[in-house]
Amino acid sequence: MITIKHLDHISMGAADWQAQAELLGRLLGFKFLHSFEADEGSDFDGCVMQVPGTDIEFEVISPARPGSFVRKFLDTQGAGLHHITVEVPSIDAAAEELKALGITPFGGVSDDGMWRLTYVHPKDSGGILWQLFEPYRFPPEADRRAAGGATGVKRVDHVSMAVPDIERQLEWQARVFGMETEERWEDERLGYLGAVMRIPKSQLLFEIIQPTRADSFVQKFIAERRAGMHHITCEVESVDRAAEGLRANGIEPFGGVIESDWHKHTFIHPRDSGGVLFQLFEE
Repeated sequence: MITIKHLDHISMGAADWQAQAELLGRLLGFKFLHSFEADEGSDFDGCVMQVPGTDIEFEVISPARPGSFVRKFLDTQGAGLHHITVEVPSIDAAAEELKALGITPFGGVSDDGMWRLTYVHPKDSGGILWQLFEPYRFPPEADRRAAGGATGVKRVDHVSMAVPDIERQLEWQARVFGMETEERWEDERLGYLGAVMRIPKSQLLFEIIQPTRADSFVQKFIAERRAGMHHITCEVESVDRAAEGLRANGIEPFGGVIESDWHKHTFIHPRDSGGVLFQLFEE
């Protein structure tokens, strides 16, 4: 099992990281921390943002040259969620543990000047590119206090993954990262199974959803894209006020304001958020 020291960030790919960062800051209160430029060892630019109320960051990366892996991602997938990054105590130990688990560290162990890192390819994880790193240099400290933007985001609750086989993914996350299942359910109306897992050493939760019929939104996502990260869910102060804040920015809340047995919620469609489906809920 891989020892997680800290879940560091969620990353998305976008054509223009500056425009995307401005949008996320305005709508969700994600706070700009620092940017980085491509050098001889990389082919992408981007920035890192602090997520309100949660001990994780959000990264936006953009291609710096035509052959960039980010360019290939945008050409095949479109703008959207790209990877999840976790810090480990030892990257060499993590790479050896991956091999013991029957997983080949994607790209081997590399060095970008600040981190030593490796990856778990989506074909091995069931749909997510996981980045594992051990730092030896850190960016300068910054003021991480973040407000909630136009929607009044209080915190990020979970990242959700759509898969064809929930049991297989639950077993994989438990075996590889030591995640523990906290809750399971079935939504017959929307046609999917769901489960929430706790990520070790993180406030962020990990949700897994599986379609139970062909017309499910989960099945449509898998068929049109592939298994992988589906959405990010944020708690807001008030869903009604969040909807008002979106409309003030020329955005109609996707699906309207919905009251379920669990909570009141709404969505920001990927076309309005720059590529990510965000669910906003009120506790």
